Amino acid sequence: MRTLFFALVIVVAAVVPPAHAQQDTTVYLTIDQAPKSLFPDAQIERKDVPSTPEFRAKLKAALGRVTPTVWEPEYHTFTAKQNGQVVGYAVIVDEIGKVNPFTLIVATTPDFRVKDVAVMVYREPRGGEITQKRFLAQYKGKKSSDTLLLNRDIVGITGATLSAQGTNRAVHKALSVLELVYK
Repeated sequence: MRTLFFALVIVVAAVVPPAHAQQDTTVYLTIDQAPKSLFPDAQIERKDVPSTPEFRAKLKAALGRVTPTVWEPEYHTFTAKQNGQVVGYAVIVDEIGKVNPFTLIVATTPDFRVKDVAVMVYREPRGGEITQKRFLAQYKGKKSSDTLLLNRDIVGITGATLSAQGTNRAVHKALSVLELVYK
């Protein structure tokens, strides 16, 4: 009887993949919804910026010691206006969490301080706590010169350390992209 039980356990273990092997993808916002969610009362103008080798070199130089992935083929940037006045900017960026990239939109004020951050697509089986407003609200008011160190500037989340570090890198990258394009 015990032999049969252990044989069954071995068969089940061989057939069922481990939970971490499954890719979990959750879409929270589409590219059309994202800028409107952060600037609900504004007129949005979109500008796609190609990520040329020259632009990537400038971006890496602007980032300095921060080392996010800089591999997007282009950056979708947005200008938000009300009554003809610029009220902010936004950009969509991707960054690696533990294994898979997640997609964020970062909105800034006209002086390039973070206004809001929203997760558009999350592709990891763990660490999804970074999608919560409670975590993302910590970035409000931050600027590109801020360090954004985990557990110093940004309070981390147990079990989501790599995702939180990825979010820090993504926000740095987003701020630098916006400054390069609009400043």
